[in-house]
Amino acid sequence: MTKKIPGDPTEELLAFLNTAPFRKRQASLSRMSAVVLALTVLGIFSGASPLMARKKKPPTTKTVQGQVLDPSDNGITGAAVEMTDLTTGKKSAIYAGTGGNYMFTGLKTTHDYQFRATYKGKSSETRKVSSWDVRMRLVINLHIPPPKD
Repeated sequence: MTKKIPGDPTEELLAFLNTAPFRKRQASLSRMSAVVLALTVLGIFSGASPLMARKKKPPTTKTVQGQVLDPSDNGITGAAVEMTDLTTGKKSAIYAGTGGNYMFTGLKTTHDYQFRATYKGKSSETRKVSSWDVRMRLVINLHIPPPKD
């Protein structure tokens, strides 16, 4: 037999847990938990999860990249690549990196552009990108002609 300690709420707590209102509330919480669980499972399997609802947005700008090449198709590091926005007339230039690689990003899809490379006084052909071209990533290789003898 256990000894009763003065001020011990154990008996009062046990009496409360056996009351009808407490049992009714507990049953209600159990049903509510089951409903929430069922809705969660249903949402996951139906694809309604907020994480699954996000779709990737298509790109809104173009990227043009390529290589500046010599007559033997070797990349020319340090060649200047000039881009002209034919819609606004604005020009931008960069130097080709290792292997003659270059890249212009953030180009507006509604503008036309032209590209040309120069190295040691020689220029490549001019290549154009039209706003009608729907590709978002274009590869344009620019060839520097051999020196004339």
